[in-house]
Amino acid sequence: REKEIIFLKGLIEGQGCKVIVMDLSMGAYKEGAADYSCIEVARRAGVDFQEIAASKDTNKNMELIVRGATVIAKDLFEKGVIDTIAGFGGVSNTTVISLIMKEIPFGFPKLILTTAAAIPAYAARLFAETDIAMLHSCVDVNCLNDFVKSLLYRFAGMVSGVAKMEKVNLSSQTNAIALTEFKFSEKCTERVRGLLEQKGFEIVPFSATGTSDRVMEQMASKGLFGGIIDAVPAGLSEALLGGNRSAGIDRLDKELQTEIPIIFTPCGFDMLSCGPYDRKDTDPFWKQKRLANRKLFVPDRFRVQARTTRKEIERVAQAFADKLNKAKGKVYVFIPLLGFSSLSKSGGPLFDPQTDKAFVRAFKGCIKGDKVEVLELNNTIDDPEFADAMVEKFVQVLNS
Repeated sequence: REKEIIFLKGLIEGQGCKVIVMDLSMGAYKEGAADYSCIEVARRAGVDFQEIAASKDTNKNMELIVRGATVIAKDLFEKGVIDTIAGFGGVSNTTVISLIMKEIPFGFPKLILTTAAAIPAYAARLFAETDIAMLHSCVDVNCLNDFVKSLLYRFAGMVSGVAKMEKVNLSSQTNAIALTEFKFSEKCTERVRGLLEQKGFEIVPFSATGTSDRVMEQMASKGLFGGIIDAVPAGLSEALLGGNRSAGIDRLDKELQTEIPIIFTPCGFDMLSCGPYDRKDTDPFWKQKRLANRKLFVPDRFRVQARTTRKEIERVAQAFADKLNKAKGKVYVFIPLLGFSSLSKSGGPLFDPQTDKAFVRAFKGCIKGDKVEVLELNNTIDDPEFADAMVEKFVQVLNS
């Protein structure tokens, strides 16, 4: 894609920006094609490029190219040489580019022009855990027809535009507090946010959809927050039970290694996201779990929340406790005994107090050591007193 790269480089330079090109080729070397040749990339990975070119092990080759290119990219970033990082290509190139970009801190501009942006299975893997912006190319960028030129003009505008913008310093901020939330924690998390903002904290909210909560953990692991109120850790239960908001079995792992103050609630453990409703008669998942026979909340045909069973919630309780027992620092779990979410309080469509009690018993029975403090309150999660108690404890821990 040399001619496409030269064309794009010219467009960006025409906007007054300097362009540094890095060649990520794995098969052939062309002299003078890039500021950092594929030979140099391989050298930074600790291998000879000919070893990569002669190998048929594409996984290993990709790993080596990513390793070497990441060393170069991080060096340029840390020295303040670059203001933006960008790339283009199909699925293979985009995979390599995104892996490099993921090692550059949150807040630094990262842009990719790719056909992979419209492939859900790839897109989630490529950019879901960091702030990569993707432009869907629709067509392959492997020639210079008018369609491709139009794309490259627009992409050059994006790259040069963001490169010229003033950057906001996002180094470690002790007053920045991460907060997970979703629709069924709304009253609680809105009050928590307001109270903490009144006390001078900067609240960074994340929707607990399975993707944003992973981003939160990634950012926390980079030291960007002074504390976390993980009000909706249900990406873990969704992963265990096969729900739509799954954040992976490793949910909680990164934040629990940070040693910053963390408060949890069991909000979201009381339900399983299993829409759309049209699945109910044909989907094996619905049949296996007998979801149609459970208490359901169906606001529309696309969104369905099914009540978790006692067996399921006890399994979640054990997994939750096992993770918290391994925390580096002390963590606090606030349990609203009268309703884990707005759906499971009295009068709610998922009200099931006996199953909630089963969670509490199982969870407390699995806690070991003194890393986890459990605070049970005779409130629903919507009660102002519940949010007030969390904020009071959180501020107390921060100040200590």
